[in-house]
Amino acid sequence: MDQPVHNQDQEYITIEDDEITKPDSDSESNTKVAVPSYWQSGIFRNNNQLMLRRVEKGTSEYVNVARSFINGMRSFENHVDVVAIHRKNYKWSVMDEARAEAFRRFATAVANRNGGDPNIRFGWYGGFREEIRDILCYGFRRLENSSSSYGRGVYFSPVNNSNASQKSIIADSDGAMHVLLCRLILGKLEPIPFGSQIDHPTSTEFNSGVDDLSSPKRYIIWEPYMNTFVLPLFIVTFKANSLIGVRKERWHAMMKILLTNFPKYLSSSKMAFIKKLHYDFYKKKISGETFVRNLRIIAGDDIIREIIRVHNTS
Repeated sequence: MDQPVHNQDQEYITIEDDEITKPDSDSESNTKVAVPSYWQSGIFRNNNQLMLRRVEKGTSEYVNVARSFINGMRSFENHVDVVAIHRKNYKWSVMDEARAEAFRRFATAVANRNGGDPNIRFGWYGGFREEIRDILCYGFRRLENSSSSYGRGVYFSPVNNSNASQKSIIADSDGAMHVLLCRLILGKLEPIPFGSQIDHPTSTEFNSGVDDLSSPKRYIIWEPYMNTFVLPLFIVTFKANSLIGVRKERWHAMMKILLTNFPKYLSSSKMAFIKKLHYDFYKKKISGETFVRNLRIIAGDDIIREIIRVHNTS
C-alpha cells in the first residue's frame, strides 16, 4: 500500500511500504543471493555493493520521480534530461535491512514524541558520483573542518526545489550529474539562523533544522542523526542541456574556486601535489576523471564540499 508523505511532497511521489519492510521470517534473507545482472545496468552497473535496481522508463515510479525532479529544477526544467533513475533495494543485504529497520524505529520514536507524526518528507542531496556510492555503501560521514552557514549537519533541499541541490554537484567528465532522493525524518523543525555553528538541536523539543519555516530551501539533519533520520531511496542521473555549451567554463570556474581556497584547508605538501595534478590534466597527461578522483583522495570530500557550500552561500 502506498504511504503518502507530507502535503508538499504528496503531489508527485509516494512510497510503497513493502519496499523497506523486513522480509518474512521464513525468507532466505540471511542467504547470499546473486543480484540479477539487469539490476546493475547503467551508470552504476559495476557496484554490486550498492544493491540498485534500475527503474524502467514509463513506469509510474519513474514518471513520478522524474517529474518531481524536473519540476523542482524551475528555470532549467525545459532543458533537463533525466538519463537514468536507480532505486536502492533494502532487502538484498542484512546490513541494508538493519539500516531500514533503524529508520523505521527512529520514525516511531519521533512520532511518539510529536503527537504521532514523525513528519517524514523527501529531500534531495547533490554530490559527486563517488560520494553517492560511498553514502549508499557506508552512510553519511562526519563533516570535518565544517563552517557551513546553517550549522553542522547534512543539508537537503525540499522535494519541490531540486534545483538547490544542483549547486553542490560536480559533473562527471561526460556532463552527467547525480542527486539522491532521500526519505527524511524531520519531526519538529527548528529555524536555524544564517551563520549558526551548532551541531545538534538547541533543545529536546526539536528534531531537525530548517533555514525558513514558511519557505524552506534547506533541511538540516544534524550529525548525530545523519544515518538514522535519512533513508536514501533513488539516484537520479541527469544532464542539464542548457549548461552543455558552458559546461567546460563552469567546470574550470569550479576548479578555480577550489584551487583558490584549498590553501585555507590543506598543507603546503598537499598543495604541491594538487598543483602537479592540475598541470598534468592541463597538459592532457591524465583524464578529467583521473584528475577529479586523485583530487578527492588528496583534499577529501568534506573539504571540497565545504568550499562549494561556502561559495554558494556567500
